[in-house]
Amino acid sequence: MNFSKSKELPSKEKELPLTTMIDVVFLLLVFFMVTTTISKPESQLPSALQVDRKGSAALDLQPQILWIERRDDRAAFRIGQQIVADPVVLTQILAQLPKDAGVFVRGSSDVTVDSIAAGLQACSNAGFTKVSYVPVR
Repeated sequence: MNFSKSKELPSKEKELPLTTMIDVVFLLLVFFMVTTTISKPESQLPSALQVDRKGSAALDLQPQILWIERRDDRAAFRIGQQIVADPVVLTQILAQLPKDAGVFVRGSSDVTVDSIAAGLQACSNAGFTKVSYVPVR
């Protein structure tokens, strides 16, 4: 067995130009640095629910529930134990309640849309800013 070199291998094989590769890496580094948005760590982000730590009196309040029912072929508004048929009287009753927690308006399935709208308007006229309509299933 003859292990002598029959062909002579070139001393330098093909090389990639190192300067070009450094330029490409540098451009990618600059691109990622420019397009990256730096944000706070997730542990330092504020929660979606803001809690008033000074006093919990406002948090203890529950929203009022205004029921709109049909009685004697007329719409009747029930808030707590009081039942009224006139939206003006309802506005006066609602004006005396605390406004922070808001009010839920629920209408039974047999009331008309205009009675529900009258209840919503009475809540707005009384000064409630958080008024929600909750349909009955």
